[in-house]
Amino acid sequence: MSAPVNFTAKCFGANLGLTRDGDNSWRISLYTFVGKDRKHRGIAFACASPGQVPRVDAPDAFTHAPAALWLGSASFDLADTLAPKIQAFLAEHANGGAA
Repeated sequence: MSAPVNFTAKCFGANLGLTRDGDNSWRISLYTFVGKDRKHRGIAFACASPGQVPRVDAPDAFTHAPAALWLGSASFDLADTLAPKIQAFLAEHANGGAA
């Protein structure tokens, strides 16, 4: 088993979380916090079987497609500036490495 790792960033006014759990399974969540007590409100969630690694598609200027984060058949649009940060995170942690 490997140590869990997390990546979080602001994405289009919400929070994007990318997590690799100890069993090498990945999950992506898009969420925000609401109210005075900042309760967690989930917007979207995707998870995968152990060993299935997320991938990032860079933005395509020709087709005007935004950058995207994929996990299995689930896709989350990304801000173009966020794509290289997630690619670097995946390069470091996709094979079971930990920070």
